[in-house]
Amino acid sequence: GALTEACTCSVPCTCNFGEGPSPHDYCYAFYSYDIRKGSYNDVKLDGLRFGGADLKNGRALFIDERADEKQREALRVILARVIERASPENAEKEAKELAKEIRYTAIKQEYDNRRNRLEVKGVGEFAADYIMGLDKTQPVVVRNNTTWRIMDAIKAKTSIYRVKVEKDKVDVKNTNSNQGDFEYTDKTDFGSPAEWNCGACASNHDGHAGKGEPMCGR
Repeated sequence: GALTEACTCSVPCTCNFGEGPSPHDYCYAFYSYDIRKGSYNDVKLDGLRFGGADLKNGRALFIDERADEKQREALRVILARVIERASPENAEKEAKELAKEIRYTAIKQEYDNRRNRLEVKGVGEFAADYIMGLDKTQPVVVRNNTTWRIMDAIKAKTSIYRVKVEKDKVDVKNTNSNQGDFEYTDKTDFGSPAEWNCGACASNHDGHAGKGEPMCGR
């Protein structure tokens, strides 16, 4: 499938290189995973999406409203593994605990060879143009970044990025965006439990190794 993501950092987001956020002391990310082809046990998940918005007062989680009940149950487990970084042994338990927090809503996720766009009803939206390289034919790509589990991250700059979830509000532009394909299995290592996916914390700075990774900016 594909990850479509934007945050409040300047381009390039320094969290993606194992550093702290810039130019602010926070990095609020908004992202969605598009499952082009996939399944959980015998439950097909082709074409469905899930994601989150990591904001000042916490994380808002969402799942594609088109999913039926079996698919929603499967997506909750996958969300627990991918976003919350639950272990394979604890994923189903954590998925049940997260169930009451998840929004089921319309997710519009688009991407091509020049731009990406994400719109989640009741949460927010962003649009970004890829940063083209010197030859102007291919976008700039970062390989093996420290934040997102995608091997090749296309770098982009937002033209709009707006999120409104309860007390949290983001309304910016000209910030970082990432676009990249993923291929996950039940054997994929998503790292230690985390409050948030920020790359500055993913490198276990400040002695947080093994204790969970705190949200950057706090």
